[in-house]
Amino acid sequence: MFFELALFTGFRKTELLTLEWKNVHEDHIHLPMTKNGRSFDLPILQKHHEILAPMRGLGRQWVFPSPKSVTGHVTNPCRIQWNPHAHRRTFATVAMEAGVLEEIVGRLLNHTPLSITGQRYVKPSLDALRPSMEVVCNELTVRLSA
Repeated sequence: MFFELALFTGFRKTELLTLEWKNVHEDHIHLPMTKNGRSFDLPILQKHHEILAPMRGLGRQWVFPSPKSVTGHVTNPCRIQWNPHAHRRTFATVAMEAGVLEEIVGRLLNHTPLSITGQRYVKPSLDALRPSMEVVCNELTVRLSA
């Protein structure tokens, strides 16, 4: 589930490891603090809820709980042959190949825009980002079933 959610959200590993249920909502996931020092809301779809469904009930606070961990959540997912950040790069690549504009891909990945306008003035709503998220998730689903 961890790696599938990473692929379908483009989240950084740490953002997933520290994801709390209180921040998973019907229409978005809220990250109160991210690598760039600010909060972030990502629109989510039914696909995301399907990925998260098996995790419900395993822990009350953390999406990826670990009773053996001091923090209460998984601190290091199982070892795989590639870096978990590859899921983030794949999300971005598939988004671009599916026709999502680079600036929108950056917004979905919570990258800080380079322009002053992008940094300070342009704040797209979840509803404005949702169609692009649907395009990416649909394309990932098609590629995974091929």
